[in-house]
Amino acid sequence: MATTDLKTFLARCEAAAGPDATLEAEFRTALQEHVPAVENAADADRALGSADGALAMTAKALPNWDIVLRGGTGPGAQWHCMLREGEGHHDDQTVAAGRGSTPAMAISTATLKVLSGFESGYR
Repeated sequence: MATTDLKTFLARCEAAAGPDATLEAEFRTALQEHVPAVENAADADRALGSADGALAMTAKALPNWDIVLRGGTGPGAQWHCMLREGEGHHDDQTVAAGRGSTPAMAISTATLKVLSGFESGYR
């Protein structure tokens, strides 16, 4: 049973200005509860540990989705990730965007947003 309120949690993730150990621990729990591709704590660690880990998790959870990632390396830089279902630019495609203090956080946040929408019946 999921204990994480994704809407509240995702707002906190996007508001975080930098790495936060408590938030990352909660993020691991949210990934395990809501992302079928994250089967255990090690999968959650990989998803948050690097952009490659987050991309692998997203590719498994949302196959054939387009991923756009942008950000900067300056102090306090934020990363932005957009996920789009399939190819092309159709209005009826499912789209989610996430922000984070690291590329992995932005990718994982966007993935959780898509899955939160699915849980709410949007598809």
